[in-house]
Amino acid sequence: MTTTTVHGRAEEIAADYRRLAPTPPLHESIGWLRYCDRRSRGGMRYIAAWDDSGRMSGLMALRRTGDESEASTNYDVVAQVWPGGSPPLPRKDFYPQLFAATSGARCLFTAADARTRAALVRKAAALADTEDALLTIAYLPDENLAAETAASVGEQHALIGAETRLDVTWSDFDGYVASLRRQSRFNVRRERRQYLESGLRTRIHHTTASLGTRAAELHAQLMAKYGAGSTAESFLADFEDLAATVDEHVTVFEAERDGVLVGLCVCLRDGSTVHIRSVGFDYALAANDFIYFNLVFYEPITWGLDHGVTSFCLGNGAFPAKRRRGARLDPLYGVVRWPARVGDAGRAALVDREQRARADLGLPQLALIRRA
Repeated sequence: MTTTTVHGRAEEIAADYRRLAPTPPLHESIGWLRYCDRRSRGGMRYIAAWDDSGRMSGLMALRRTGDESEASTNYDVVAQVWPGGSPPLPRKDFYPQLFAATSGARCLFTAADARTRAALVRKAAALADTEDALLTIAYLPDENLAAETAASVGEQHALIGAETRLDVTWSDFDGYVASLRRQSRFNVRRERRQYLESGLRTRIHHTTASLGTRAAELHAQLMAKYGAGSTAESFLADFEDLAATVDEHVTVFEAERDGVLVGLCVCLRDGSTVHIRSVGFDYALAANDFIYFNLVFYEPITWGLDHGVTSFCLGNGAFPAKRRRGARLDPLYGVVRWPARVGDAGRAALVDREQRARADLGLPQLALIRRA
């Protein structure tokens, strides 16, 4: 018989989880869960499953959002499902939320078998019921798993986006360029040449030691450009959280001109994989120098070729630009268990969200609403 328990901090289940998953990827590691605990300021919930012998057999991580003031885009149903975060009902009706994901838009849903997965989902649903909360299980990389999860809660699953990944299949930068389509080859060479001739200089740092006030300001400036309200102070707090938990995994690519930091890309190293974590730029100082593509693609690729990197995870979004530069798109799926007060509006909107995701990914549109 499988039993389940709920915990408020990763440290409470760290030893048992290490026995269940001794070598997890970075975004499922105890170090990363400690980061999530700090970043959510106590908002994480961990559902553990235990077998008859008392050994952990599964773990699911949830992030709780009490109201709109606590919402974070990647872990908020309203922001994920409705364009511009504008649902047809009052936003307060969509809180509280339990969102099964860890920072970095990843889903920690580890289980020994289907029975254990079902037990974890049932416990998550029961926890949502006690709070009258929406339950979302998102960023699932396998559609069969999404369908199984949806069936467990009597809901539909949906395609919600994709992870963009660039696999290294070449031995030098010229080989990377040669692997692209003709027009992309031309564009990459032009972007690289302009950056190198612009007076910008790249500096590479390991750990968060180089991430100070200017780096935080550049992050906030970029967010403001796209209408987000993040502050430099919030990014400084994020840098501190990274330093306290996964500092040894951080690599930073910085672009300077005349000693002034103009742009940066913060990455996380996970063995032979590099994850693009966050970026910040002062476009007024590098408007025509293709700083984004150089710091997110070309500089990490050049560095990675000398440091055993075999794959770059480039995040969820900006699909056409990343695809043109060689990235593949790995679909991601989600399930939402809607309370009665928002159920009809939510289910219809989730189908529309899938149609938009399919258009973004260049996939055929759904002919019918899919039900679990």
